[in-house]
This record gives sequence, structure tokens and C-alpha cells, in this order.
Amino acid sequence: MSETVQEEASVADLPLWSDADANIRLSVVCEKHKVPLDVLTELVSLQRERQHQERAHGIFMRFEEILGRMD
Repeated sequence: MSETVQEEASVADLPLWSDADANIRLSVVCEKHKVPLDVLTELVSLQRERQHQERAHGIFMRFEEILGRMD
């Protein structure tokens, strides 16, 4: 399974991704603020992956890597 598909699957249960109307609104907000939806999806996915960890070692470097794609 590709990384993008995994990320989409890890947020698929959230209303912003599962509800069609909410997803349209999310897309509009992302476009307005020039945040690619895939970047937001990856950030939320990463946070959900790491939420159970007491210390999320390396998460800030990963955030920088993901956000660096917006330049």
C-alpha cells in the first residue's frame, strides 16, 4: 500500500474526510489558505499515528519535512 493511500486510510473515519460536504468545505479552506489537502492529510495522519506515544521522538523533523513541501 502506498504512503498516500495509507495516510488517506488513517483519516478516512474523520468527518472532514468521510462526509462529502465537510470534505468540500475543507478543500475550499485549504485552497483559500494555499495549504495542499495532501499536506494537511499527512499532518493529521502523522499526529494520529503518534498520539499514543509519550514522547514522539523525531516528530518535529517530520512536521518540517511535510510542511517543506508547501514552499
